[in-house]
Amino acid sequence: MYGSAAPLGAGSVDRNEIEMSMMHCNRTRQKFGVSLLAASLLSGFLSGNSASAQVTLAEFKFDEGSGTVTRSLTNDLTGNLGLPGNPDAVPISSTDTPSGAASDRSVQLANGAFLVVNDSPSPLLATTTPLTLEGWVKRDSTSIATYEGIMGYGGAYKLGLQASELIFTLFGVVDIPSGFVLTSDEWHHVAAVWEPGVGVTFYYDGASSFVEELRPSNAYLNNFLNLGAERLGTPITGIIDRLRIHGGVLTAEQLDSVAATPKGPLANTLVAYSFNEATMPYQSSATTPRPTVSGADFVSQQLAPLWDTDSPSGGASDRSLNFTTGGMRVVVPDPNTAIRLENGDFTIQAWVKFGAQAARSVLFFNNGPGAAVSFSIENRKVFVTTLGILDRPSNAAIPDDGGWHHIAVAHESGKEFRFYVDGILGDTIAYTGGVLIDVRTATEFFIGSEPTGGLPYVGKLDRLIVTKGLVAPENLDFRPTPGVDPSAPTLTIQTVAEIAWPSLPAGYVLQSTATPETPASWAAVPGTPVASEGTYKYYAPITAQKMFYRLVKP
Repeated sequence: MYGSAAPLGAGSVDRNEIEMSMMHCNRTRQKFGVSLLAASLLSGFLSGNSASAQVTLAEFKFDEGSGTVTRSLTNDLTGNLGLPGNPDAVPISSTDTPSGAASDRSVQLANGAFLVVNDSPSPLLATTTPLTLEGWVKRDSTSIATYEGIMGYGGAYKLGLQASELIFTLFGVVDIPSGFVLTSDEWHHVAAVWEPGVGVTFYYDGASSFVEELRPSNAYLNNFLNLGAERLGTPITGIIDRLRIHGGVLTAEQLDSVAATPKGPLANTLVAYSFNEATMPYQSSATTPRPTVSGADFVSQQLAPLWDTDSPSGGASDRSLNFTTGGMRVVVPDPNTAIRLENGDFTIQAWVKFGAQAARSVLFFNNGPGAAVSFSIENRKVFVTTLGILDRPSNAAIPDDGGWHHIAVAHESGKEFRFYVDGILGDTIAYTGGVLIDVRTATEFFIGSEPTGGLPYVGKLDRLIVTKGLVAPENLDFRPTPGVDPSAPTLTIQTVAEIAWPSLPAGYVLQSTATPETPASWAAVPGTPVASEGTYKYYAPITAQKMFYRLVKP
């Protein structure tokens, strides 16, 4: 339906000059009221590729609003908010110690048990200055894990093991090997002195090595200290004792490396755990109290995203999930491999409203036998990974305006990725690498981070949908209220013509012509519309001839 504007006298309005007519063309039209033609709303507005056969594999609306689980509308999938607790993952006090003294005790870790310290009140350990991490470890020979954490902090640094070799890790940057391999079932003193911008000096039962490493650590994601683990996971199997972190560079003589004679805390000791209590909580003997809690209990309390009434639609019963801090996640068991992409075609889409973002944030991660793929955001651009094959960034940028936005990626096997923001094609990238099928063993997938909490998403998330096949652009879930297109725009004629239309769905272009009977005469209006409170407004000068206006989705 057209809106037309004719010249008016000052202060007068001749409503007979608003002409109404309909025009048929090869694009879908929608009636927007008495004064504006909205042309080419949806049909074929992006790529000319037709959609493949589609099967919805997972659809999480996050509308429960309470409780500890969320359910997909398809395939009977139930996601646990946070990591499910393991009743067997209980740290146990032990009399097996490096000193062997009658009054000395340690902590035995098995079945995934570890300890967590909340360093959030006036953080001690979030520093860019040198640190010394040290402790005593007796690794159990029954362990088959490749990676094991001894202690780690903030998703930024850790002291741990890789295939029994002592390593220091700057998460997301580098694993730094020491060259020292621990023998199992024996007590060993281990230490790492990290000097940012210089490198790491390792100590192993008195021997030392230095590895240069100039790169800085990534930003801290939280203020959680893991003892016997890293990033709230990857625990060591064995016994730990006398774990300490010092602010500054300790010499070999200052380290607590003599088994029979434990040293007391130093003036620069930030935390020191002797684990001599018979039961939890274990307390630091350094100046500032920092009690431990069981990792399983901490995870169940801290890693569950929160229910939120904010949503794209704003509906009274609509809910979303709020990932308020890094590491929060939803774990979805998938023992029957519901997420299966035999032909490799898939579409993944969701609504996001950002909080404070790291460089990259994972929204969906599946490493099961049916498909190895993740969906994420990097520097506010849509990102996809075919796990084990390729990380694929895009140029599909998400507006940084504090609002809700819909994002999607479609993979046409053997051809390309297509990336969308608010229903608009933002990038197309050739890709023929496919997706790994039947070579992975995971029986669960993750929402909000990687399995260990890496690359966490911070912000609100709604309407996550995973589809086998290509969803046509016009069928993506980019409308704030599902299935509802913009309400009727209005045309107000005073001394100028005011043309207004909703800002969502996005991507419409305002065109005008004086001769609507000539299709080729339509042209984009000059200038940029004014955006205000969810509405675009364009002010057109009144000319000596009637003008017609329409909205077009390119």
